Amino acid sequence: MNRPHQVLIVEDLPDVALWLRACLQTALAPQRIDHADDLAGARRCLGEYRYDLLLLDLGLPDGDGADLIRGFKRDRPQAPCIVTTIFDDAEHLFGCLRAGADGYLLKDDTEAEFTRQLTGILEGRPPLSPSIARRLLQQFRSTPGPDETPLTRRETDLLTLIAKGLSVKHAARQLDISHHTAAGYLKEIYQKLQVNSRAEAALKAVNLGLVNPS
Repeated sequence: MNRPHQVLIVEDLPDVALWLRACLQTALAPQRIDHADDLAGARRCLGEYRYDLLLLDLGLPDGDGADLIRGFKRDRPQAPCIVTTIFDDAEHLFGCLRAGADGYLLKDDTEAEFTRQLTGILEGRPPLSPSIARRLLQQFRSTPGPDETPLTRRETDLLTLIAKGLSVKHAARQLDISHHTAAGYLKEIYQKLQVNSRAEAALKAVNLGLVNPS
């Protein structure tokens, strides 16, 4: 494996960006790690440095991170571009792979699993988290409307943060509630949306129009 020396993380959530930086340091120990929190900042960085690895979020404040993929791969065809996201649906996945992404990893994975998959992609192994491969086999499209799965305002607030990639602990901190209270809300969300994971809850909420993670 050719270890990347210059890496750009494109991620608008500071806590998630720090988590990704820690994963990179553990897996690759690159010489330089830069961070941009929106498309404009990413384009400035890409104009100044020739990165040999791009970690790219999709839901950015000023647009879709996937818009960077084609240009990055055109200018740096040998440099891996790996999407790091909460979305585990086929539409996002196949759109990114068609644009040229070399990998698609879920931020919902554990740090150990995420780091292992990141290293695997750079070594030429399949470009998907095992969790997303399993979920794609059971891909669902929601049909009920929001009125059939009513969430309270607090539940919607929590789900919005989770859909943007925060952990339950970090979401609880932003909402100024305890971790146990947030976990209770999440349990109610699972029951109302009939899902079994944070990634599934976020995807179903987006499909239902309950939240907009971008």
